[in-house]
Amino acid sequence: MDRKREPVRALELFCGIGGFAEAACEKADVVAAVDQSEIALSVYRLNRPSTPVKGFNLETVSPAVLADFNADMWWLSPPCQPYTVRGKCRDLEDSRASSLRRILSILPQVRPFSLGLENVEGFAASEARNLLVSVLKSCGYRIREISLCPTRFGVPNRRPRYYLFASLGELGEMDEAKISEYSMRDFLDGRPSPELALPPGIVERFGRGLPTLDPDDRNAYAACFASSYGKALMHSGSYLVHNGGLRRFSPDEILRFHGFPAAFKWPPKLGLRKRWHLAGNSLSVFVLRRALSILPHFK
Repeated sequence: MDRKREPVRALELFCGIGGFAEAACEKADVVAAVDQSEIALSVYRLNRPSTPVKGFNLETVSPAVLADFNADMWWLSPPCQPYTVRGKCRDLEDSRASSLRRILSILPQVRPFSLGLENVEGFAASEARNLLVSVLKSCGYRIREISLCPTRFGVPNRRPRYYLFASLGELGEMDEAKISEYSMRDFLDGRPSPELALPPGIVERFGRGLPTLDPDDRNAYAACFASSYGKALMHSGSYLVHNGGLRRFSPDEILRFHGFPAAFKWPPKLGLRKRWHLAGNSLSVFVLRRALSILPHFK
């Protein structure tokens, strides 16, 4: 009789609202989730009350603290702003890259068996990526880098991202079959809130420049939702034709595009704009669940 494999002990760094935990829930035991944002951690706690949640600054974390988690793998979703045009592409000179640099300085001393990282596509051409790969190779890791988008798996949301997987063991292959043939309506609220509607004056002034979608167009896909959605009008996501005008997508709809479960909850007092921010900052559970199969623990 085959013995059931024990769940991998995973340390979720820059955890946000818990995208990695959702993607890895069947095969991983998250021993701790770490983030600086207390608001993000409040969402994480609400949905995963049994997971230890730690709010501390990774820029100054010690090797002993990370070693004490005794994790088989580390998952990293570090800040993307240093590698985006809006973030001025300052790369490792950006102070928001300091936490990643600190973790990489510790890695040779702790060396988890596996490691995974997700970031914007611009990370692939960054000095941060070069440093990451250099450190991993010096520690003897096997490395796989890949660019993936939910549209590749049949999800109508364009969100291309850079992924890196590294392990001291053998790396596997990813199942690239489509998850499903989704349509736009599969992700929409049954009764959208009236507060999602764009004011008529905004539509009249900017409507032609906004990426708009017809919910009944089976070929339509939403643009990447950024953390600025709901705050910045342009270059932050798509808008939906609705009741003769346009409306924003709700945070719950964005989470459905990401693959979060229907049972996922927001703290009752958390405002709409902050929900948009956290949803836009999160990762694609759909994509990561497939991509994790590259690592030995998730085959």
